[in-house]
Amino acid sequence: MNDTPKRDFIEACYGRPVQRRPIWIMRQAGRYQASYRAVRARHSFEELCATPELAARVTLQPIEEFDLDAAILFSDILTILPPMGLPVSFGNGGPKIADPIRRGDQVAHLAPLDVQEGVGFVIEAVKRIRRSLPGRIPLIGFAGAPFTLTCYAIEGSTSREFAVARRFFFREPEAAQSLMRKMAEAVADYLNAQIDAGANAVQIFDSWGGLLSAADYRTWVFPHMKELVAKVKRPGVPVILYVRGSLHLLDVLSDTECDVMSVDWRTVLNNAASKCSKQTALQGNLDPLALYGFNDDIRERARAIMREMDATGKGHIFNLGHGILPTTPEDSVKVLVETVHNTPPANTE
Repeated sequence: MNDTPKRDFIEACYGRPVQRRPIWIMRQAGRYQASYRAVRARHSFEELCATPELAARVTLQPIEEFDLDAAILFSDILTILPPMGLPVSFGNGGPKIADPIRRGDQVAHLAPLDVQEGVGFVIEAVKRIRRSLPGRIPLIGFAGAPFTLTCYAIEGSTSREFAVARRFFFREPEAAQSLMRKMAEAVADYLNAQIDAGANAVQIFDSWGGLLSAADYRTWVFPHMKELVAKVKRPGVPVILYVRGSLHLLDVLSDTECDVMSVDWRTVLNNAASKCSKQTALQGNLDPLALYGFNDDIRERARAIMREMDATGKGHIFNLGHGILPTTPEDSVKVLVETVHNTPPANTE
């Protein structure tokens, strides 16, 4: 079986020449797919995440329907919170934590994550997916970043500003750092378990890190992120870091020594390349809304991104700048994938 797509994905993550530019799409298993909606009509989101057979099924759907170069585990970034003592419920308004952390003494009562006992269903899903995937397709594991998990743990729900969580860092600095350490340890254990189960790469999602100034990110978050990356890095298993709204943080983030920096659609790629270390590859960064455009516009926007990336000389994994939207036309996804694969990269083997 031809293993070029798998090899190209890993090679691109390390900035090496590739035959075909790899592409995958954040949230590629989800509501824009008719096949996913058919499964979702019979099962709740929580059930999909907690049932290995179902999580594996929806993870594989986009691989079966599109010529994507990587699969990503179907799960949720908050999965590790309930076994640590922070039950999460999901509804139309997003995730809710009934008893969020609002005092320093609550941090001490959080349990360390026991991966097999608390989230063993995720690890079983990874094993099932890896057994079912074609050998040429790599599997990406993932987790929420310590700061994003901390934001939800304190705020109790999603928020545009996470003001309650950020205030906690100012008013309870020791407790905030203790919470960050606990989250970082849990995420490291969780990602390492996914790698042991068969994940070929991992992505860390810091969805809310961009809310911080560069100075606060370096003080509050960077030490934990650097240690986390060091704990999960292994030869041949690249670590991808995505921080939404990260342009002002890129030089800080590059110091984490992640292998790939994934950037959102508002970030100019050659600026990102200049701020990241020479060996850091880039991932991204088409605006998810561009997939609602006409086919010719999708093609031209994708080609513009690829031209810009090729000029930097860095490794590139094509992706959206954030998760694909639920009403995205499936035909638009096919147009994007075909365009990327039909455009030879400058650094071919």
